[in-house]
Amino acid sequence: MTPRQAKILECVILEYMETAHPVGSVSMAKKYGIRVSPATVRNEMANLIKLGFLQKEHFSSGRIPTAVGFRYYLENLFSEDELNYLEEMSIKEKLHEVKFQRDKMLRSAVELLAESLNYTAIALVSDSLYYAGISNILGYSEFEDLDILRNIISVIENYKILQDIFEKGNQYEGGVKILIGDETGFGSFSACSIVYKGFRLHMGEQGYLAVVGPFRMNYKRVMPVVRYTAESLEELASGW
Repeated sequence: MTPRQAKILECVILEYMETAHPVGSVSMAKKYGIRVSPATVRNEMANLIKLGFLQKEHFSSGRIPTAVGFRYYLENLFSEDELNYLEEMSIKEKLHEVKFQRDKMLRSAVELLAESLNYTAIALVSDSLYYAGISNILGYSEFEDLDILRNIISVIENYKILQDIFEKGNQYEGGVKILIGDETGFGSFSACSIVYKGFRLHMGEQGYLAVVGPFRMNYKRVMPVVRYTAESLEELASGW
């Protein structure tokens, strides 16, 4: 991919993340200050379609990113935001209030993730499953189809399927992981992204903390919040 193609891909993704609508060459070039003609942008978009990073919807002249496009963006063009001190203290304080109550602490973790990020949040620990914010996904156009929505919810409520997804080539240690669409291995999640991190509780008990949303979720915001919340769970549990 050329630097110009990478810049155009990034701009298409940023615009799509904001609007959820197919992106046109003229409006994008003006908004993001791409200093080439709209015709050149259209040609480069066509090249990005051939490379599999964009796709064209049949009823629109605009383009939308593919899962491959989002993966390239996350691995090559993306940098996450940092949480400020007040955000960190807010997370820590909410969890500290229920520090010695395992179930309440995990439930508090998913509730604060769902509330602060406006996606669905999940915690999976040993034989327990916690989730919050299922209603949040109703606000995203990608999930307006009732069959898609029903399938997504059926996965969110299924401990075994979630465990298989989280353990797909990953261990509890390490940074925040992202699975996009078919990378989960489940067709029900083909329209979703999952951002998650493993953590450990008392006596080596292991678990995952996750956020589920559309491809266009705000990764810059989601990743640091998931990371810090999972790390806070570990830190607080170490004192049990």
